[in-house]
Amino acid sequence: MTNLVEFLSYPFVQRALIGGIAVAVVAGLMGVFTTMRQASFFGDAIAHSSLAGVALGLLLGVNPLLAAFVYAVGVALILPRLRTKTGFSFDNLLGIFLPMSMGLGVVLFASLPGYQPELLGFLFGSVLAMSWVDVLLLLVLAIIIIIGLHLWWLKLTLVSIDPDYAQMVGLSTRVYETIYHILLALTIVAGVRLVGIVLMNALLIIPASIVKLYARSFKSLLLFTPLIGVICVTTGLVFSVQTNAPSGAMIAVVSGGFFGLAVIFQKLWFLITGYLPASTKEAK
Repeated sequence: MTNLVEFLSYPFVQRALIGGIAVAVVAGLMGVFTTMRQASFFGDAIAHSSLAGVALGLLLGVNPLLAAFVYAVGVALILPRLRTKTGFSFDNLLGIFLPMSMGLGVVLFASLPGYQPELLGFLFGSVLAMSWVDVLLLLVLAIIIIIGLHLWWLKLTLVSIDPDYAQMVGLSTRVYETIYHILLALTIVAGVRLVGIVLMNALLIIPASIVKLYARSFKSLLLFTPLIGVICVTTGLVFSVQTNAPSGAMIAVVSGGFFGLAVIFQKLWFLITGYLPASTKEAK
């Protein structure tokens, strides 16, 4: 307990926890919709693509997270239209944009003298180096995302589950797809400081996947996924500080470990009781 109190007394730990909890909550909420759409690779590609936006922001002298958001939203909005125009699958287009944007980001970083160390921070996170300004920005982004989900979650759910039916009842699927992509880009930009571009998908997908093993309703997914995300982040940060390991990587490792434990517990429960804690069909 004494060690825990001492741990929490450090300002950099306080900033990391506040920022980490904010990102875990919004990433958990958006992760529910991303896994429901079976679009985890799409989220990963948007995260990786934002590296080019970060580099462009540094090159042009504007806020790199703002530039990353604009670039990520642009990619998220262009991809569905390219799929319609070209007939290529999402996987095909993502396989083009992901390496192209990552390559562009690395090339631009290489042309910026002295910025190479920052490249690693954006790739793998630098949560323990966050300032109070970074924390405030994260909280603002989190509030915007939560308000957006509160206003449109029913419509976003319907469009995610059955876009044809949503269109039949009068919803504009294009409008709500755009809203989803903007909120997803905001979430990814919010998480860049925490776990980095490469590892952001861990917070977006793993907590939702853990809860999906047990959840019996969509509401329980929305309720418990952010909670699991917060547990993953706080546990990862504690282990990171104690072992002097990179925080973003440790959060990703801890999240994966919790998923493995959740799968094992579900199988043990089935062997003991003869039924699973939740039906996969019900969870969907």
